[in-house]
Amino acid sequence: MKIREGTSLDVDPIDRIAKASFDPVYAFFARRGVRRAKPLLVAEQDDMVAGFLEGFLFDGLPPIGYIYFIAVDIDHRPKGLGRALVLAALDTFRAWKAARVFASVPRDNDASRRLFERLGFAEVPRSALRRWYGWRGIGVRIRMVIAPHEVLLVRTFTDLPLAPAQKAPEPSS
Repeated sequence: MKIREGTSLDVDPIDRIAKASFDPVYAFFARRGVRRAKPLLVAEQDDMVAGFLEGFLFDGLPPIGYIYFIAVDIDHRPKGLGRALVLAALDTFRAWKAARVFASVPRDNDASRRLFERLGFAEVPRSALRRWYGWRGIGVRIRMVIAPHEVLLVRTFTDLPLAPAQKAPEPSS
């Protein structure tokens, strides 16, 4: 197995895998997302594309990583390709100085949820983006386009600084 950056030559295999893995709406957006994916990773097995991962890096301080599509060809499951793709994406986001990486997964997709949870992701409410990033988090959440039937998962790389300490009020006399 080999994980590498995807190219425009990978669009057709990605489309094939997406159509076999997702409903038509998700498959459409997976193919469309190839253009803006950062990173776009593919897993090769026996010299053919056997899986892909589309992510996005939201610029800012700190950058925010987002994995929005991952799929593995049915004939190559469960051989660890999905795990290898997510690990490669985490390495990429870490190198880009992201403090957190998010993923959205359909609530009923137990296999994907288990994969992410085994790699240190935990479910968080959507409001966490606003709580952690303020107004920027609202903009990021809107651009993530998280469907109502999806859960938001997060993996944090570093201990983030705590909110500034607030002075306790003085007792009144």
